Amino acid sequence: MFKLLGMTVVAALAIAAAVPSVLAKPVEQVSFTAKYTSKNRSKATGTLSLRTQFTIKDDVGGQLAPATRILLRFPKGASTNGKGFPTCDAQKILDTIGKGCPKGSALGTGTASASAQPIVANVNADVTLFNGKPSGGAQTIVVFAVPELGPNLALPSQLKKGSGPYGYVLDNAIPSIQTLPGAPNAALTGFDATVGAKPFKKGGKRIHYITGPLVCNGTFFLLDGEFSYEGGITNTVYERFTLNGGPRCP
Repeated sequence: MFKLLGMTVVAALAIAAAVPSVLAKPVEQVSFTAKYTSKNRSKATGTLSLRTQFTIKDDVGGQLAPATRILLRFPKGASTNGKGFPTCDAQKILDTIGKGCPKGSALGTGTASASAQPIVANVNADVTLFNGKPSGGAQTIVVFAVPELGPNLALPSQLKKGSGPYGYVLDNAIPSIQTLPGAPNAALTGFDATVGAKPFKKGGKRIHYITGPLVCNGTFFLLDGEFSYEGGITNTVYERFTLNGGPRCP
């Protein structure tokens, strides 16, 4: 019985790997929401948390072209304080499943999802964001994903100083996520994570990861994201950056 079951599974996987998959054109939707965490509304600046959400869908119902790089450009005004937080490198995060990292190095949590059609339509993952060691003079955020299926991933992303109207640029290089021989690589389909919600206590002081000018509740700015995929496709997305929790202005 077990031998028959094993042969059936192997045959199913072989058929899935042999079936050609239509690569779909990716369509992105991005949302950024910053929320003031400081209660004092009389100061010129406040502390913030930032929620980043995006989905990548297809236009024909086939397998998405896997993303290879995602750039997120944020408007000027806010500043990050990665130097004030403990760091943890990607390899240590993988080796210890994040449990061996210093207290305070975890910056936030969230979820992600991916598709590996025709083998698996959807795989969800829990995500933790860690303050990584600086690289090339830039701050680093390590995205640690623990999926329902497949190996854990630790992806370092550089948080670079921006130019022009941009204060920061988050540069995410995404490696190939292989499935079965001859089958398409897995493709990222969604991400939803919040960073900066909790401060780090150091020497009796509360250190916050993000600070910014205190502006009216509901104020929004324009920012953009750039999504690049296997096959040379690059899409630019323009979205609102909304600030919530500020003072009510007339």
